Amino acid sequence: MSYLDAPRLHFTGWFQADVSTINNDVRFFQNASFVPEYQQLDQNGSWNPEGTGIFRLLDCKVTGGALAGRSFVDPSQDPVIGLLVENADRRAPGKLVDLDPQQQMVSEIWGLQVRLLDAERRELLRGEYRPGPFCNLWRRQQTGVARDQQLAANYQSVLQDTAWADELDSPLLRALREASDDGCLSIAFNVYGYGRDATIPRYTMGHVVGSIGPYRRGEPRHFVAGRQMTADTTASLMVPAGGLYNLQGRFSARTGQLTLDFGNTFPIQDANSGLLDMGQVLVGVLRGNPQAVLATVDASRVGLVGEVPYRDPDWYTQTAGVQDFDLHERPDIAALLQDNPLALLSPLPDSSAYKVLLQESVDGLYLRADQFVFRLEPGEQATVELHATRFGQPLAGAGVGLVPTAGLMGGSGGGATISPPTRPAAAIPDIGTPAGVFTFPSSGSTDAAGRLDVPIALSAQGPGRPRGYIAGQLYGVAYRLDRLPPGYLFNPLNYVSVLAFDAKAVPAAPTWYDDIQPLFAQYGNLYPIMGRYVVDLNDYAAVCTRVKALQLAFSLPRSDPNHMPVTRDLGAGDRDTILAWLSTPGADGLPRLGRPSLPVGPAAATGTAAASPPPDLGLLPEQGGGKTAFVLQYEQRRRSAAESGDAS
Repeated sequence: MSYLDAPRLHFTGWFQADVSTINNDVRFFQNASFVPEYQQLDQNGSWNPEGTGIFRLLDCKVTGGALAGRSFVDPSQDPVIGLLVENADRRAPGKLVDLDPQQQMVSEIWGLQVRLLDAERRELLRGEYRPGPFCNLWRRQQTGVARDQQLAANYQSVLQDTAWADELDSPLLRALREASDDGCLSIAFNVYGYGRDATIPRYTMGHVVGSIGPYRRGEPRHFVAGRQMTADTTASLMVPAGGLYNLQGRFSARTGQLTLDFGNTFPIQDANSGLLDMGQVLVGVLRGNPQAVLATVDASRVGLVGEVPYRDPDWYTQTAGVQDFDLHERPDIAALLQDNPLALLSPLPDSSAYKVLLQESVDGLYLRADQFVFRLEPGEQATVELHATRFGQPLAGAGVGLVPTAGLMGGSGGGATISPPTRPAAAIPDIGTPAGVFTFPSSGSTDAAGRLDVPIALSAQGPGRPRGYIAGQLYGVAYRLDRLPPGYLFNPLNYVSVLAFDAKAVPAAPTWYDDIQPLFAQYGNLYPIMGRYVVDLNDYAAVCTRVKALQLAFSLPRSDPNHMPVTRDLGAGDRDTILAWLSTPGADGLPRLGRPSLPVGPAAATGTAAASPPPDLGLLPEQGGGKTAFVLQYEQRRRSAAESGDAS
């Protein structure tokens, strides 16, 4: 079961993502070439240089629900309607974290608590959001400056360690509590219409719609192992060929109910508009199983399921785009669904055929990693949990191949030109090197439940700091079913991203100059809000006044919203070195200062070969330093590789 199953509730409101932007360009991580101008607004894409990293829900309320075969939007039908959806009230908000400046396409939310409150602010439900990355990023907004405000994405995870009020007036909440396993609930939400313009009232805020439903043990946490429609993004990663974007759904033969999630499927006109009117959109199931993606289909070859009521004024905010279709009295359509693909259809003028806007994956085949973002310490192992399905049912005995990939990773992540050119800019590091220290099997086969557990491991020595001025290294794993029909559409975002940390021995007596200042200076450069409001990490004397606070922050678990650093990109060796320095004072009772080393020039400090600057994408200052620039850099690299014949 998942958020697509009843009992479920839907909410809508606002989110805030007060991201810090200086760290979006990997070249800014080199201390030797960093200049204070990079911390200024609109310098080299630093459109929010004092970002706190906060992610939180704002002014969210429950707007709809589904229970026992019926949907409702009025509190007289169930008092769950109108409940407040809020974050923690006794601790800091969650944090939005990129895996790395060279992998910004898997931003995760850490330390987020979600609560349901009634009108008297009595807490009815509390749960901890399991960190998980966004997926399905696309250019949803049709008008406006081509920057991140046009982008949309969705998150899916679980609320774990849930706590409920003893008395619940809502039948839906009582049913939801009983339907879930392991103290977890399934949650999904869509974010769009983000405010990147500092002149508008809702700067760093955007719209959110979401759903909460039951979670069953053994189900994936970050996607639904059900029916999958993947848009054609061959020409452009962010602009689907058919105008509609990916969706997932589930069909229950037992209840005869098909549920589809259109929450991130339909485009919007502008940041504050409703869904763009694309005419009548129908859900159908093809009478037959074509081994290709269709452009049109004859009406006689389709069994109609129903119309998507996306043009109803309140539909999207009341349902978060989740729509049920009752087929228990239509056995012919239910039978077709067993072995034939779903499609979203638009009637053609003569009514004898339909335009196919979106189609279920060819032959109903789908393979997806549940958790697809990992951070590995030297010598550490983890498991990638793959799920294979065919028309929403587990696909047993399926062969799976796995290969290294760069995916969307790499590049600078920031603007093409760094200014002012007062110092030589750092080279852009390569990723995926050295080979051999990060390992995984090249193949496997799914079990009876359609599941394949893939072990991944980092060697005891780690990557050895191949990127020089930035710690760790990025590796990627691509996976696919061995047997796929020609023309099968892949979601280019579906691969595994790994940040492999460097091995580092903790010095017996670490000092500021030798061990701490290089680390703290980097974070002080990239997150100036720390120095302006908490502690100047570049200043030994200032740091010495905050020893206890820093000890606490660096010792907190990574899941804590106050964990330091907020980016979660500090390896255990560096963190333990910092804690050792803070806790072992010298003869004067202060952390050891040591002696300054001889200065090292920028070229020697990079630790990586010189590289050509990234291609000029013609971005305006306010367009750089975000997801849009990152994706455009990727697409430029993809075009260059195609022109050179490099299929890798």
